[in-house]
Amino acid sequence: MSRSPTPPPRRVRRTAAALTFGALLASCLTLTTAPADAAESLLSQGRRATASSQEGDAFSAAAVDGNLTGTRWASQWRDAEWLQVDLGERRDLSRVVLTWESAYARAYEVWVSDDGTTWRTIHSTTTGDGDVDTINVSATARHVRLHLTARGTGYGYSLYEFGVYA
Repeated sequence: MSRSPTPPPRRVRRTAAALTFGALLASCLTLTTAPADAAESLLSQGRRATASSQEGDAFSAAAVDGNLTGTRWASQWRDAEWLQVDLGERRDLSRVVLTWESAYARAYEVWVSDDGTTWRTIHSTTTGDGDVDTINVSATARHVRLHLTARGTGYGYSLYEFGVYA
């Protein structure tokens, strides 16, 4: 007479179910987690920055020094101004972050260049409102320039940080 197979003990079934669930969860996390090499890098920090003007000696083109609110660049009180950073070599760019002091730009463009002479526009706005502007970009360049065309206040422009990311 043949006997039907004996079911495994409950403990074995629970362990198998827990292992299956754990494997399923691990595979889901693997599929939704970005690879470690996808993290953005701040390219502008500590690089050479220059500006069209500065309000005084204390307000040079320091907006790339990583000191978010301790230092800043402030321009003369006129509309047409610029601040630029030399990244040292051509880099793939993903984002530009502008952290404004209260004297912000209402209208500006972000330009890029390979040689610091010939520029192309990768972003333009006439609706700037201060605070922090995060601009997603897709470009390859060595130089990045913030070309400011209209002030949002009666003062010059004042920028705590000009962050360029890859």
